[in-house]
Amino acid sequence: MNKVFLIGNLTKDPEIKTAVTQGTGQPLKIANLSMAVNERKNKDGTVKVQYFNLTAFDKTAEIIEKFVKKGHKICISGSLQNRSWDRPDGTKAYATDILIQELEMLTTKIEADRLMAENLANPQYASSTMPSSAPQMQEPEPVTDDKLPVINVDELNVQMPF
Repeated sequence: MNKVFLIGNLTKDPEIKTAVTQGTGQPLKIANLSMAVNERKNKDGTVKVQYFNLTAFDKTAEIIEKFVKKGHKICISGSLQNRSWDRPDGTKAYATDILIQELEMLTTKIEADRLMAENLANPQYASSTMPSSAPQMQEPEPVTDDKLPVINVDELNVQMPF
């Protein structure tokens, strides 16, 4: 079984590309993201952070393009994919990415608007990555409570492979 579950925050805006599928010639959206995941605090009180590269395709990539930005918290499930390539100096390079199969946005509209305002207040960020026609986060229903539900993972009926 190759299954990954992560909750974390995006470290930068997603990079969106369009490719043409072989055979059909149809355009395919590809989203590349970077996520920071906080682990439990050490005895000295510091939090260890792990960084992961994520990739999403097709409809999931379109949703990411429209609604997910730097700082947003997301929950993903997916699978690990190893890849390798030859560097110009002849050595072999390796990377492990997570292919997103399911995505849940955990940042509320209120938090997203606050993050957008903070990012726009940063001149370096605003001039380099924020187009003037950036899509606005839309909620299907009004947000009545700005807090996320507490989930007790011990009560979930999930079988882990270890």
